[in-house]
Amino acid sequence: MANPDCRTCQGMGYTTHGDDRHATARLCRGCMSPCPTCQDRLSRMERRPDGRVWAVPCECGQLRYRVARFDEAKLPAFFHGKTVERWDTKTRDEQAVKQWALAFQEKGKAGDRGILLVGGPGVGKTHLLCAILRFLTLERGIMCRFADSFQVLQDLKVAFDEGGNSAVLLEEICTVPVLVLDEVGKTRTDGWQHDVLDTIVSRRYDAGLTTLAATNYPLPKAGTPLDKPMSLAESTLRETLDRRVGARVYSRLMERCRTFTLTGEDRRLGG
Repeated sequence: MANPDCRTCQGMGYTTHGDDRHATARLCRGCMSPCPTCQDRLSRMERRPDGRVWAVPCECGQLRYRVARFDEAKLPAFFHGKTVERWDTKTRDEQAVKQWALAFQEKGKAGDRGILLVGGPGVGKTHLLCAILRFLTLERGIMCRFADSFQVLQDLKVAFDEGGNSAVLLEEICTVPVLVLDEVGKTRTDGWQHDVLDTIVSRRYDAGLTTLAATNYPLPKAGTPLDKPMSLAESTLRETLDRRVGARVYSRLMERCRTFTLTGEDRRLGG
């Protein structure tokens, strides 16, 4: 299998790349191309104790499977190499969420309660969620999918307008075992866009599937009725996540996700 001394992949057997819209992975060209065990035949010969020789699957098949799962997850290209281990922490809240992420990527499974990261732009929400998906796919072979809630709606609209099968994309997002749903609340609060978000969250809720989510919008203060009327001026100044997604979606997210609020300066600006 992979050479632990390989300088190209550091012994992982694969490398990841961000050359296109989505992140991709491939077997390491330094130590796994071709596979040193099977020469890419996907099977190897094994002699049994009785002297007979059998063809058995090569271990590289599992590595190829995990690489395929990473490609199918469609992580944004920029985040292809992000890891939880390299996510810097400065506060207790950041340390707590990092510990959760480390534990989940090692032992979490589809169907477990997910996470909702709340915080302003640049505090590391997308980095952390993509890093979890990277590990789940490449190290554990779990089927995952990244979806920017705003971009998904655009993709669905394009597929519909061009006569494509938008139902296939929606079905994939609704049924994948582990979904990262980024930018929750960015879409419109009414009309078909809200209906699509409601469909995604509700179907995953009903099926008990794991959702890892992130939003820039703060949570409402404890004790605030979710449907309390607000003036236009109040809603503009105090938009909270429940106002952006509606009481039904918000309630289901909160039940199926543990919430962490991240504060601090925008890391992209050197904070």
